[in-house]
Amino acid sequence: MWVVYDFTIVYNPFLCYHMCLNNGRSRYLNIIKMSERVTSSNFRIDANERRKKIIFIAVVGIITNLFLGILKAVLGILSGSIALVSDALNNITDSSSSLITIIGTKLASKAPDKQHPFGHGRTEYLTSLLIGGIVLLTGFQSFISSVKAVFNNEEIKTNVVTIIIIIATIIAKIILGIYTENSGKRYNSGALQASGADAKNDAIVSVVTLISTAVYIFTKISIDGIAGIIISLFILKAAYEILSDTIKKILGERVDGDIVRGIKEIARGTEGVINCFDLILNDYGPDFYTGSINVEIEDNRSIGEMYPILHEAQTKIYNKYNVFLVFGFYAVDINDERYKKIKSLLQNYEDNERHIINYHGIVIDEKDMTIYCDLTKDFDIAPQTIIDNVNRILKAEFPRYNIHVNIDTEFTGE
Repeated sequence: MWVVYDFTIVYNPFLCYHMCLNNGRSRYLNIIKMSERVTSSNFRIDANERRKKIIFIAVVGIITNLFLGILKAVLGILSGSIALVSDALNNITDSSSSLITIIGTKLASKAPDKQHPFGHGRTEYLTSLLIGGIVLLTGFQSFISSVKAVFNNEEIKTNVVTIIIIIATIIAKIILGIYTENSGKRYNSGALQASGADAKNDAIVSVVTLISTAVYIFTKISIDGIAGIIISLFILKAAYEILSDTIKKILGERVDGDIVRGIKEIARGTEGVINCFDLILNDYGPDFYTGSINVEIEDNRSIGEMYPILHEAQTKIYNKYNVFLVFGFYAVDINDERYKKIKSLLQNYEDNERHIINYHGIVIDEKDMTIYCDLTKDFDIAPQTIIDNVNRILKAEFPRYNIHVNIDTEFTGE
């Protein structure tokens, strides 16, 4: 809810502004002015540089995985090792995953159009979903082949040279995995992080292959089929993690962590701002968020005075986090004795109700004889319960006033 004393303001760097007044209490003020420093062209330059890095890293992954996959496939076919063939198949699948990452990154870099005004960044999530599907199919295929190998128990032809080659591939996969995953975190690419995690899992898979090969060389006991099953389970686990993480992003998961803390820190540190609430972030791809935030400001501040101040805060947030943020605000009189009393009552209610996260937006409208306030709750209490309780508490102290309680959801967390 956008509740303020005389007006509500929505600050948007892409649009011009418009103000509608209703009984002295304005409902909307859309500031629609394009910022000189915060532009979509600047954003695209940053995004294009990021995508170039992602594509380069993906190409490195393709070359490395193809080489290792072909090497293991040849050794597996010559030796008759189903574990080694499964391991090779896993590496070759990783190459195709990297290729899909490149294609998805290219598609995601397409400029916004009429049908997709926020761009095509979410294509990267579809890419991760496709990669997860490929890994899942590979895991099932490997599992079926390994189960058959357990019952067939064919002779394996291998030697110490095979062990040395497997050890070398393990080292290569560990290096590739760390490099790719760290790059994915640096450039905020879910596809790269998935590929990096998968590469490190591949190293574990290759260790299983190594143990299987070594056991056969030194004991002539074949555990090749069992090793293949273990490898398949690792592949299936990786597929589940990739698919699970990607589906969460597509559905719209809650944003937590440094970006939320950083945005709130900038907002709270802005001149004239008392506190900030109701941060909402909408993910339109790994490198692009839009969102909104409500701030409480001192009621003696004018729109003209706050405009450049909020403009600067919005610019700081964009420059640091690539977030285009809309500002709304509540103008509150923190020196009003009634405000202090309402705040004390709501604080007491919050202290005794564990499902309340915060309260804010306390506004006393003399024209409508209405007290407005917002409360943010968790997901374990019914909104009407809070509304009834707050109405009862405030009515007892302010019987002449109407009570308007708005219930907010905590969309982000620190």
